[in-house]
Amino acid sequence: MLLKCCVSVVTDPRKDVNRKYSLESLIAIIFSSVISGYSAVEEMVKFAHMKLAWLQRHVDLEKVPSAETLRILLCAINPHELVECFQEFIKINNYDFSDDSIAIDGKTMRGTARKGLSAIHMISAWSSKHGLTLSVIESKGKQNEIETIPDVIDSLCVENATITVDAMGCQTEVAKKITESNNDYILQLKNNQKGLLEEIKAFHHKIKREKYCDVSWDFFEEIDKGHGRIEIRKYSQFEINDWVENKDNWENLNSVVKVDRTRIIADKETTETSWYISSRNIDAAACAKSIRSHWQVENPLHWRLDVVFNDDKYNLYSANGAKNMAIIKRFCMNLLDQTQLNIRRKCGLKSKIMAAAIDDNFRELALFG
Repeated sequence: MLLKCCVSVVTDPRKDVNRKYSLESLIAIIFSSVISGYSAVEEMVKFAHMKLAWLQRHVDLEKVPSAETLRILLCAINPHELVECFQEFIKINNYDFSDDSIAIDGKTMRGTARKGLSAIHMISAWSSKHGLTLSVIESKGKQNEIETIPDVIDSLCVENATITVDAMGCQTEVAKKITESNNDYILQLKNNQKGLLEEIKAFHHKIKREKYCDVSWDFFEEIDKGHGRIEIRKYSQFEINDWVENKDNWENLNSVVKVDRTRIIADKETTETSWYISSRNIDAAACAKSIRSHWQVENPLHWRLDVVFNDDKYNLYSANGAKNMAIIKRFCMNLLDQTQLNIRRKCGLKSKIMAAAIDDNFRELALFG
């Protein structure tokens, strides 16, 4: 499955004279190493030596290439073509994204910063329903997420889902892109859209005073307890109409979600309010699920990338090396998450990486299906 996805879309960037090893064999070495926990090219070479017989069962490989050969390839591959591998992976597996929540969020790879150059910032799209990274594209710095998010939306093979974006991505162009992709949106609203926010607050005050007369609305509440803390979240979703003058600037803007969060720790109580605009019809429970899914992406995606895959540590600084490794790590996470270990206990990502390093059969199942 892996080679079918990658070889079909990745163009070999090497000149003919430098093609001593096939693109297929080098991709197999890189992915089999990363999925087994080895991401430095020197480690990849050592891993390939240990697993040469296993690799030869899957690709044409007479001997193990040098670390420099792998480094040159990793730095030369077009990142956009690697991103296309995600789409091929999704098509092959025929995933259904209806009623899914797709969180688009950025992550800075701090280990890529060096004198005179800022750290690389990557924007990912994460499927809450399937636990998959669907796309990842570099942003020219955290402040330029606005320009990159539409490209991420264009790269998705998703319909009938709800796409969530934080306040930085609350832009008319983003709302339009999501609508044109046949998906709904929930966008967090803050002071970067101050005029719209103030209008919506005034509108909410008006309809609440009028007891929501002639305005459709819904309410949902959830309470979490644990670790000495109580968190209460109240979701109020209400229909928006032409009383809000800025409404027509936003494609398919149908409703607003007001979220009141109360946290109680010991005797201390704090409350905060967040606002979201949405193309969704009135269903507060469904909107609550999508909003919660957006912030939960920190744990299954960003935290695991840092802690398990050492996403902040890089030794490939030239050309596209660091970006390509970031994409490959996310692809390997997808492969591992979709592959089950044949043991009774539920296993986390670390256990699966260890299994991929030790068990040839599990690695083969994860990489080649």
